[in-house]
Amino acid sequence: MQYVLRNTLMQTLGFGVLTLVWIKHRLQGYTKPNTVADENWEGRHAYVQDVVESWSRFMPDGVGFKGRDILELGPGSSLGTGALLLAHGAQSYLAVDAFRLTGNEHAAFFADAIDRFPGDLTDEDVERAKALTARRSNQFDYQVEAGFDIPKLAGGRKFDLILSCAAFEHFDDIDRTIADISKVARPGCVSLHIVDFQTHSRWIRDSDPNNIYRFPERLYRRLSFPGQPNRKRPADYKRAFEANGWTNVRVVPAVSIAENLIGPSLSGLARPFDRSDMDMAMLNGVVIATRA
Repeated sequence: MQYVLRNTLMQTLGFGVLTLVWIKHRLQGYTKPNTVADENWEGRHAYVQDVVESWSRFMPDGVGFKGRDILELGPGSSLGTGALLLAHGAQSYLAVDAFRLTGNEHAAFFADAIDRFPGDLTDEDVERAKALTARRSNQFDYQVEAGFDIPKLAGGRKFDLILSCAAFEHFDDIDRTIADISKVARPGCVSLHIVDFQTHSRWIRDSDPNNIYRFPERLYRRLSFPGQPNRKRPADYKRAFEANGWTNVRVVPAVSIAENLIGPSLSGLARPFDRSDMDMAMLNGVVIATRA
């Protein structure tokens, strides 16, 4: 009862935000997923560097980018991550998406991203990456299809490493997506996905990061729109990967609720998010699995 008034207010505010976002998507359709402007090269470079460094930080011991055929799911508004992966020695890079949010970046942007990267890169890998990102090929590719049929988008290619950042939480059917990537994963393939479990609307997430979990499923789906957070929790990812034959599946916490928000953030949630096995204190997590 301690947080009833506060959480009722937050739920009301959240419903208003959810309704406004729903109206925006009805009028404008799906737009680019981050707020970095296209002309803001500094911001775009910082973003792709942060993503690649985050992948590196959570990569299992003994696993790297060098020599690997890499698939990225939902790259968003930049293929700069692919340029940096190639500069780390990746054999090839394919990005796939259901929405065409990028694909018109110039080779100069990729070359600049590589030159700005603060990590250790070999001259050979850098030269090769710049040459590959100067034009589209099977070694640097981007494929889009509204149905997000990953085996079709892959075109017969297989992968040693499958990555995503802040994308999986937007996929409508994670069971299908995981089944699809299982079809294009080589034995021993590592799948690593940074998932943003919390409320995405910046107007409310700092005060009530679990706001999207305050609504019953029927109401939340009535206000659905393309890319709406799917509200899947760590246990859902673990179950789906294991069901498709992946091993050593775990979800590593990356960001948790601040101590001063634990009480209100874990109370007043709709079913089934009020259960202890939902790990509702986890705001960001990294799903890691290995293909048997």
